[in-house]
Amino acid sequence: MNTILLSDDRDLKIFMHPLRQKMLNLLAIKGMMTAKQVADTLAITSSSAKHHILKLVELGAVEVDHTELVHGITAIYYRRTDATISIGVAEGGAKEAVAQNLLKEVQEGFFSKASTLETVQGSFMGDMLTGVVHLTPIESEELIALIRSYIAGHEQKKEGTVPFVYSLVAYHA
Repeated sequence: MNTILLSDDRDLKIFMHPLRQKMLNLLAIKGMMTAKQVADTLAITSSSAKHHILKLVELGAVEVDHTELVHGITAIYYRRTDATISIGVAEGGAKEAVAQNLLKEVQEGFFSKASTLETVQGSFMGDMLTGVVHLTPIESEELIALIRSYIAGHEQKKEGTVPFVYSLVAYHA
């Protein structure tokens, strides 16, 4: 799995823009889309959608999936890149703001759907887990490798799958 490290303020500003966050989530959930489809879904202009998508392409978080000729016009389909976005662990106001915003978006999404997250026909629909685990340094490396590997194997939309939004925070206490 590739990792995009947001290492400077410019990258953080591109990534943390609220509309771009919505676009990244939309592409992760819906799969490939054109700028026009993104614009229609988010109720913005096509030119605005294209501008923000190109910023995400520049960052490496979005890429062209394919082009297609539709009614004589070349449609460009974009998809979220198969990469983990890492904001690192260094302290700083911008990184903290990005982290807080990401966690807030996931938490708000969870609570807005909480009443519909009950188990349906034995299928897991959602949960929020907190706690402490005790790991050796080797076990902590194994855990993050296991999580990253599992996520990498399930990032692409496939027949019969449904999207699950996640946020994992782990740190040495």
